[in-house]
Amino acid sequence: MLRFRITWWVGVVFFGLAGGASAHNDGEPDHEEADTAGFIDCDRPPADAIRALPAPLSAWATLECLPVGQKLAQNDDWLWRYPASWTTRPEAPAWAPDASRSLPGAKYFTKLGVETLSADAIGRMHERLLKESATYRFYFEARPDKAYRLAVKNNLGHEMEIFVPVESETKYWAFLCVPTCRPEYAFIMEKR
Repeated sequence: MLRFRITWWVGVVFFGLAGGASAHNDGEPDHEEADTAGFIDCDRPPADAIRALPAPLSAWATLECLPVGQKLAQNDDWLWRYPASWTTRPEAPAWAPDASRSLPGAKYFTKLGVETLSADAIGRMHERLLKESATYRFYFEARPDKAYRLAVKNNLGHEMEIFVPVESETKYWAFLCVPTCRPEYAFIMEKR
């Protein structure tokens, strides 16, 4: 008798929970509903969301989508890691800008440009990172010969810069400036 009651209650709970679930049963996108709930539909992202990465970024990164937003992450050809860690995987999320962190709702990229820096721009990047990032000061005494700058904007209009000094053809660095280039936003990208 006890076994029957337990089985009966498990069945009631299971079917009760399952009966309340539904997903896109009308075939129409529900971006407005998802956005007000703080999520985006990764299968049908908003019209202004970035859907592909420009070269050369696409060679060493991938665009990932979660219900809370988009982020840049390592691709299958590159390994991203923090300088003193092999366990925590770095990422560059659309919610990284300081102004975006405390605001509700999903964050996604609406602008993502990549520029190869000129020698003068590398000099300005080098001086800025020497001032703002202890990690950069520790690993880069001399300015690099090659670097990229990513100009990124999210759906809230908040911007960040990501500087990518190239140490070698198989080892890049990333420094997120959100707007300050803090040392905790620095990581290594190594070709596998």
